[in-house]
Amino acid sequence: MSLLMGVSVLYSAIPPSSTLYARLQREKALSLLVVSLFPYGCGIFRFFEIDPEEVNEILEDFIETHQETFGSELEADRVISELRFELRLTRQAYPGIEDRTALLEKTSVDIGERLSQELSRRNVANADEIVDKLMFGDKTLAPTLLSTEESLGLISYELVSEGASIFRQIDPETLFARDESCFEDFERWRNLYLLAAEKNEEILVAVA
Repeated sequence: MSLLMGVSVLYSAIPPSSTLYARLQREKALSLLVVSLFPYGCGIFRFFEIDPEEVNEILEDFIETHQETFGSELEADRVISELRFELRLTRQAYPGIEDRTALLEKTSVDIGERLSQELSRRNVANADEIVDKLMFGDKTLAPTLLSTEESLGLISYELVSEGASIFRQIDPETLFARDESCFEDFERWRNLYLLAAEKNEEILVAVA
């Protein structure tokens, strides 16, 4: 996916060694649920902390939209309970995972262009392509279960590690000295890469 005007890009780290990650690769209903809930609540791990009425509305809409997948409301409720369990388990096993998030709020184009220019200045080959992958991922979640259109982007650990190496060499204040909104978004995005690399995590991506 190339850079898009006027969109927000959301990021949330996910541990490949977690049971949640493993189940998302093999259980379509669970994957669809995560994809649908991802744009809410600052990352999937905090979804059930938002207003209970809003949670219920979102879940009811999800069940109605995916009736064919579940077959019954009882089955949908079971999958939702399973997700609650897995989110709780992952948060316990990987402390702070719920806060390893970032949001480029309509700043992705400016940040992407500035970063690409900086990498080109440093003679990095294929700078535009690298930035595109850093921003939107090099893989998708559960590719054997979900089409690219209905899935989330996924930044593999290899790319997380490569991105962290790039970001360590770049000073956010120098890159965005006169643009506070880009500076703040870039700094949080950069920090997510550094933390995820340190903890051997991958990163889920959604465009909203």
